[in-house]
Amino acid sequence: MAEGNDHGIHGASPATRREFALGIAATLLFFLSAIMIPVLGFLAGIFTPLPTLLTFYRLGLPLGLWIPGGALALGSAVLFYLGMGSSIPYLVEMLAFGLILASGMRQGWSTEKTLGASSLVVFAAGAMAFWMTNGGPEGALFSQVEEELKGTVAAALQQYAGTSADRELIQQSLEQIIPVLVTLMPGFSMATSLVMAWLNVLVARRYCRIHGVALPPWPEWSQWKAPEKLVWCVIGAGFVMILSDGTGRIVALNLLIVLSTVYLFQGLAIVAFYSDKWKIPRLLRAFIYGFLLLQQFATLGAVLMGLFDMWLDFRRISPRPSEPAQSPE
Repeated sequence: MAEGNDHGIHGASPATRREFALGIAATLLFFLSAIMIPVLGFLAGIFTPLPTLLTFYRLGLPLGLWIPGGALALGSAVLFYLGMGSSIPYLVEMLAFGLILASGMRQGWSTEKTLGASSLVVFAAGAMAFWMTNGGPEGALFSQVEEELKGTVAAALQQYAGTSADRELIQQSLEQIIPVLVTLMPGFSMATSLVMAWLNVLVARRYCRIHGVALPPWPEWSQWKAPEKLVWCVIGAGFVMILSDGTGRIVALNLLIVLSTVYLFQGLAIVAFYSDKWKIPRLLRAFIYGFLLLQQFATLGAVLMGLFDMWLDFRRISPRPSEPAQSPE
């Protein structure tokens, strides 16, 4: 892995300077896509931290800071010009995401620590940024979000729904669901952070392999398993959800959403293991992964497969207990 030096940008080669310019441009393109293009833009925005992650992992200090620094300076100017200054904290959050992921990889953290710590920090920073940009009177933040969602749904239905009877029925159904979704926002936000970290690290690992950059001493993704003790959190959250109501049930549901994401990763690792074993073509693999991520019942199946892998060991990779020594007769 290349190390940074003390000469700054003036000591960088022309190729490195071009790389910095492309990295800054890619960062801003990903980020602006997320906030300006519905649905598909969000998918591109997931990779906003990637240029920072790759550059800081490879170059370290000080050169590795040029892409996040340049993206922040230029991005702030562009966002102010577009009247989107309130989005700057989210840009900072995405750049910090890339730096934390790269730092974890450079310091040889485990896969779990790298993904978990970076996601937790970004989740906390995102919650703070959300509160700063949307916060109202004390205790009114969730109510405000709920009202905004209801207004957005009403406007969308007014534009796209069919007859007035259908529109009213759909609106009544959604208005019953929205309060539940708002209370589950913390769990979905943390789960989204984990998915972003996972995807960015997967792409970064692929890039490093292609370009011969040394990787952290991590196991192959197809061999990865969640820590076994985590299953007790699933069991505990399940009991709390069943036996309690109110705040306790909401906290348990949010925790289960996050834990389901972890076991989704394990389920996908099992799929990757057998894809490698059976030499499935890359195009078919992409279709399988897309199906597992986008089809809700397939996603649930992958989560359950990852969870039950704790006991069933689908890949037969868990260490086996040694045979007891036989006493001589």
